[in-house]
Formats: sequence, C-alpha cells, structure tokens
Amino acid sequence: MFIVKGLSGTQSPVWKRAAMTGLFSLCALFSVQGLCETARIEADDKAQWKKVSSKDQASVWTREVIDSPIKEVKLVVTFQAPVEQVWKTIRDVEHYLKFMPYLDAIEVMKLDGQDKAYIYHRVDPPLVSQRDYTLLIVDEVDAEKGHYYRYWTQKNELGPAPKKGVVRLTICDGSWTLSATEDGKTKASYWLYTDPAGRIPNWLANKVNKSALYDVAEAIEQRALDLSWQQ
Repeated sequence: MFIVKGLSGTQSPVWKRAAMTGLFSLCALFSVQGLCETARIEADDKAQWKKVSSKDQASVWTREVIDSPIKEVKLVVTFQAPVEQVWKTIRDVEHYLKFMPYLDAIEVMKLDGQDKAYIYHRVDPPLVSQRDYTLLIVDEVDAEKGHYYRYWTQKNELGPAPKKGVVRLTICDGSWTLSATEDGKTKASYWLYTDPAGRIPNWLANKVNKSALYDVAEAIEQRALDLSWQQ
C-alpha cells in the first residue's frame, strides 16, 4: 500500500478495480514541467449523446467517435452522499484496492504540486488478460461553489516499460464532474473514452465499457456513505 499526499490538501487515492471501465477508467494525475504539457481534458457536450440504459439513480449514455469503432461513454448519476464525501472517496487512492473493481496494482510515478500526478495502474478484468497504463490526473476544485472536477489522459512514457503478458492501453481519457445538490446529495457525471486494446471485439469492448460504469458508481457510493474511514 502507499499514500499519495498533497493532492488538494488531502491524502489521495488511485483507482482500484473498475470492471473494464474502471479498468479503462481509473487513472491518475500529474503534470511534470519540461516533460509534458497537456490540454484540459473534457467531453464535448455539443455533440449528441444517446441514452442506452438506466438503473436506479443512474443512466448511461454513448456517442460515436469519428474514425473509431469505440464509443465514448458517460454515466450520469445522483449519489446519496454529500459532494465532499464523494470527492474524498474518488481521491482516496490509498484504499482503492479495498473498494474499486478489478484494480490489481497502482504506483505513483510523479507528483506535481497539490493537484497533479502521474500514476501507473494495472487492472485484472474478467475473461481477458491484464491491462496497464500510466495516467496524468488533474484535479480542479471550487469548494465554495461545491464544484469538483478531475480529468485524466494517457501518459505511458512517464510510467514503467511494457510488461510481458500485460496489454498496454494507449487510449484512456476521462473525467469526473461533481456538484452539490440543494438537498445535500451529489450530481455526478463520469465520462470515458478508452480502447481496451488486445484481441477484444469492438462490440464487446463497447458493451463492457457501458455496463462497468454502474459497478464503479455503486462502489463509490457505498464507500462515500461509509463514515467509518472518513475524518
């Protein structure tokens, strides 16, 4: 286990297991001056999304990507916990292995200030071989307005070399957008564009990406509502 400290003033966590989506989603942050600069990663809300499923207080949306067989996916969900608790859960990198689906290993490669980091992830999803990737994760917080934003993008050149038997992901962009509701809950949007790589049919990759989002949401909500680990 390890602790990522200094991110937005608290101990930070890294994605843990996220069923093929967590697999493709959980990522990290950090920008190293002189090594790499990156533009802010966010979904283009002007493009048209299609609602494909819903479950309880959550819904999954997809849309086509030009020149790619893999679709973008987005989860829109209302968490029953306050936004501060949800944000603390998303950033609880130290304990991701306890509650996030399929995360097998995490290593902090580089920290840059309080809101950026490079983090290596290895996931062990069902039915296919392990995947890994290194991500730049960036946090943007406006606590007074109750707005929290985290985005990530692939930065494999700043992580470990490829490992035999582990498929290296080369596309992994995404974000979390959180805002407080008037009744003390959390409105959240989880956007993801990732290619699982390897010999996975495109239809299966798209299906898994969609279904896994619910697993991620459930894991985060349960953890956020558990006050026993929060201070």
